[in-house]
Amino acid sequence: MPAPTTSESTAASTTTPSTRNAHRRYLSRNGHHRMMALRDRLRSYYDQHPLFAALAALLVGFHLAYPFINWWLRSAGIAPPFSFWDFGVYDQAVDAWQTNDHIYTRNEDGGYHGSYLYPPIVLVLFRPFAALGRGTGDPLWVACSLLLLWGGMVLVVERLAGRRSWAERLLLLWLLVGYQPLLLAMKMGQTAAFTAGLLCFAFVGLDRGMESRPARVASGALTGVVGVVKFAYAPVGTHLLANRDRFVGAVAAGLGLVALSLLLFGVEVHRTYLEVLAWGFNRSGPSRSPALWLAPYFKPLGWLASSLWVRLPAVLVVVAAALLARDRDRETFALGLAVFPLLTTLAYTYYLVALLPAAAILIHGELDRGGRPVVPTLGVGLAAVHAYGLLAVTTVVPVVAPALDHALVYFLAQPGTWGCLLLAGTALARVVDGIERPLSW
Repeated sequence: MPAPTTSESTAASTTTPSTRNAHRRYLSRNGHHRMMALRDRLRSYYDQHPLFAALAALLVGFHLAYPFINWWLRSAGIAPPFSFWDFGVYDQAVDAWQTNDHIYTRNEDGGYHGSYLYPPIVLVLFRPFAALGRGTGDPLWVACSLLLLWGGMVLVVERLAGRRSWAERLLLLWLLVGYQPLLLAMKMGQTAAFTAGLLCFAFVGLDRGMESRPARVASGALTGVVGVVKFAYAPVGTHLLANRDRFVGAVAAGLGLVALSLLLFGVEVHRTYLEVLAWGFNRSGPSRSPALWLAPYFKPLGWLASSLWVRLPAVLVVVAAALLARDRDRETFALGLAVFPLLTTLAYTYYLVALLPAAAILIHGELDRGGRPVVPTLGVGLAAVHAYGLLAVTTVVPVVAPALDHALVYFLAQPGTWGCLLLAGTALARVVDGIERPLSW
């Protein structure tokens, strides 16, 4: 029998019991060191920011428990079930596309309520899932969207705070599922998780773009894709104004998708889509009272007869800050995500999913500079309880304080509005800090 070769001997030696035991001891020591470092970090946070530490612990506990709370709410008939309503509309639109039927269906009243409302090109995204049929394609779409968001959030966190263990990554997944706006989006089969996931990857490209031009272009391109998928997300492109490469990437991606859409669907379908956009814009008029509650209800400026005079100056302030600030890419990115639910013409609760990467960026930034991390933490906490917080207000106030039973009170009591304002205010303050002032100031 031939003698073993050197490589075989080496391979055999690496699997001896003593080597395996040494490896286990190394992993044990490494895990112990990580736990000690985590404990020291948490103790430091508590010493320096006790209010933040207490609020963060409360939110983590709430998000861990919320999937079970939601199960109880569903059994009580309060929370909606996992019916994937919106995916059913996508499925019908894909079927209409494949049979050369009308993708956009006008109702008897001349509107498009209940019809497919996305650009034609987005059907390419839905087609593989629709091909699997209802009952398979819809939960798979939701699962893939969640995994995309989870992967993106892991990269955002690791970009900000260093590599995380798998236990921490899995904990993050559960915390995401415990975020009510995201869980609502999943129940509806909505695109909120998908678009937020793309925005997470866009942030990673932005952050790596300090050393890499392709990363900057990719960041802009991903942001452009989000804008094409849903025009309402336009404010998330605020960071494009601060860098030419990101802007070029977004324009290239947008034009490329428009050209592909025209090639696949033709001009007439796009003319109809313009009518859909016009109908949607005209639909954003006077809002119904929050007392007529639905889980997706979110009207931050619904108490105004016309909100244009508020939105337009706010847009100008955000644009000016993004153009004038220097070395504030992270904060500018977070600003766009935080103001988007406030500035878009027609918002829903599931749009608050976009606040997740913004909150991570801002909380880390405040901790890093010794600022006020409790402010963005409270912001994302208010967003998390928006839907059922509003339900509680509209249920309790008429009984406890009938004098306050008024639509204006309910509009102003929307938790999501104040959550967005806290996050946007933090981001704007940090972006403004980066504006270079003349020495004479």
